Amino acid sequence: MCRWLLLCLWLMAGCELVEVEEPAPPPPDTPPTVVLPGATAIAEFAEEAASIMRGICFEAAFDAAGQVFVLRNAADQIRFYDLADHSRLCRRPVERVPFDFSGGRVLAGLWSKGTGCTARHEILSAIRDDEARRVTIALRFITEGDCDYELVRPFWLALDQADGYAVEITVSE
Repeated sequence: MCRWLLLCLWLMAGCELVEVEEPAPPPPDTPPTVVLPGATAIAEFAEEAASIMRGICFEAAFDAAGQVFVLRNAADQIRFYDLADHSRLCRRPVERVPFDFSGGRVLAGLWSKGTGCTARHEILSAIRDDEARRVTIALRFITEGDCDYELVRPFWLALDQADGYAVEITVSE
């Protein structure tokens, strides 16, 4: 009997109760992506397209920062590149990268500027409302680090089947 009691005590000594912590809720300052009835999540109707604007020089992008551009066809894109060329901010003509506007595709975007070591855009919400024929995108522009660099960051999207839609892009810091 004594051995049985010692065996039970020995087994219980190796066990301990561990309190499991529940994961913390997400921080309140990170709003969720909003999807309304009749709206579609951004990945279903848009793709990143900053590479289309790779030929725009830093000076022209810096000058255009904060303006939203919506290009609906090849003629709009040519006028856009012409605008950059005629600004005389770039040392040579901008590289003109073609974009496929077929099927109602639209190219929309902007540049944001700030000071720091790195810069990025964070999508706060993206709503495509087919009933209202509207695409609304809210961004946060974030600069990080104590560097004294002037930064320009592009945010450009190819929006599928968005010709005829109002496109609104807002940026907060």
